[in-house]
Amino acid sequence: METILVQETDTATLEVLTFALQMEGYRVCGVAEQNENIIDLIRRYHPRLVLLDCWLSHYAGKQVLHWIKAHFPQLPVIAFSCDNQIDEEYHQLGFDGYLKKPFDLEVLYRAIRKYLPRRSRRRKQTVII
Repeated sequence: METILVQETDTATLEVLTFALQMEGYRVCGVAEQNENIIDLIRRYHPRLVLLDCWLSHYAGKQVLHWIKAHFPQLPVIAFSCDNQIDEEYHQLGFDGYLKKPFDLEVLYRAIRKYLPRRSRRRKQTVII
């Protein structure tokens, strides 16, 4: 079972993402707090993919991305953001991909399938922190 770590400060968005990813057969480690130590969570849950809120307060998302890439350079990290220029900036920032908010679930699934194979549709375990 493959795990996806999702960092999203908006609880409603995190719940929707968690449910949608579970329905696609993934285990979800949801992180609502931006103060959580993402590196420790990656070490504990071994996700195959990270979905990261790109513009946490004061560009903290960029800092978190750099920490992830410094410790886990092969781990793909997809940015999601309301920023209309994310499609131009994601690669410069070091993200492997991006999703513009709001996004259609099929767009989410396509972005994930670039890095993870399609899973069977059944509910999986969730870890929300």
